[in-house]
Formats: sequence, structure tokens, C-alpha cells
Amino acid sequence: MKIIVISVTPYKESDAIVNAISEDGAIAFLARGILKPQSKNAGLNTNLVIADIELSESNNKYPILKSSLILSSPIQLNSDLSYLGVLMVINEATKIMLQDEEKKLIYSSLIEAINALKEGLDPWMIMLIYIGRIFKYSGYEFEVNKCVFCGSKKDIKTFSFSDGGFVCSHCLRQDTKRDLSNEQMLLLRSVISADSFAVSSPYASSENKKIIFRKFLEFIVDSYGIHLKSASLLD
Repeated sequence: MKIIVISVTPYKESDAIVNAISEDGAIAFLARGILKPQSKNAGLNTNLVIADIELSESNNKYPILKSSLILSSPIQLNSDLSYLGVLMVINEATKIMLQDEEKKLIYSSLIEAINALKEGLDPWMIMLIYIGRIFKYSGYEFEVNKCVFCGSKKDIKTFSFSDGGFVCSHCLRQDTKRDLSNEQMLLLRSVISADSFAVSSPYASSENKKIIFRKFLEFIVDSYGIHLKSASLLD
């Protein structure tokens, strides 16, 4: 079974409960002795590691790890703080923004994001696109090609998270926030509609990416009622 590790929780001495996702959804299993440095399964102690595992049933709550083969690790010797911060945000967002039954939907995107990071693509764009996919899989599919109210593609004035997409001048209300520039709205459209993580945008300046990220964090607080603690690493 191919899995992506999301978290490892100590459990009785050197044992641990590994929480992961597979193509079938969320999974948890008991890994005996995994916390020992010399353990043959110690590689599973790193979040976002991709591994091929074999489990056996037990009389306990969790199945037991029989064997594991590390297929890919996101950690690289030359990883900078921005890269590591993005990894932690992606991991935390996967863990707490999605319900267990939704996690199987993000599985292939998470593998794709990890591989894109290892290939050296822009980590900030990867993170924004990935969070955009989480929004979609958890029920928030934003309209970024036309006005969310009337369907017009002309005279778009703002993007409203509360309304779910672009708003044109005709449908703009007095209390609708207009705090994104035209460049930032175009970047947001590229992020939300991206089919792959290899998307580039002429509007993807460092400042614009940070503003979109802050808007995502505000929306997560307002709509999910949670804070991504790892986001502070990217301030």
C-alpha cells in the first residue's frame, strides 16, 4: 500500500501511531520500535514521506506495520527555511482542513506537490495552488472566470471570498471588499484554476504571493474556524 505520512504520535516506549493518507483515504497504524534510531522503519518519522507499506491485522485498535519501503522524502540537504516552511504548511493544511473522507481526494495532488517541490519549482506557488485544491475538495469551488452573480466576464472589479468569486461592477455592493489589485486578482485566477504545479505567472511577485497567502489564511479562519500555526514560519 502506498501512503503519505501526515503525523507520527508516540505510543508506549519506542512505538508510535502513524497517521497517513492513501488513495483510499485516511489511515492510521501502529509501528513498533519506530522511534528507535536504528529501526528499519525509522524513515517513516518524517512528515510527507511517501512509502510503500505492508500491514497486518491485530486485536488492537490499529493494524500493525509489517514492513516499509521509503519511496520519496521531501527533505533535502539544501532545503532553505522557505522550502521547509511551505512543507509544514502543506502538511498541516492536509491534516486539519480536510475531513477523513475528503483526504483521498487530495492524495494525488499531495504526491504531485511533493514531487514539484523536489524538482525545484516555486514553493510559494505550489503551496498556494495546493491550498486552492483543498478549498475545492472541502466544498469551496471559487468562480475565477466570470462574475459569480451574473456571469459577465467584463469589468470585473474584485474577488470576494465571502461571495465565492469574481464580482463585476454591476453586481458590486457597497460593502464588498476591494482589497486586491488587478495583478493580484490575475494571480489568484492562475492559482485557483491551475491544472498543474508548473504554473508560472507574470504577476507572481513575492509581495503578490504573500498577499494572496494572507487572504487564504483569513478565509481559513473565517470559514474553517482554524489557524494554520505553521504559517508563522513564512512571515
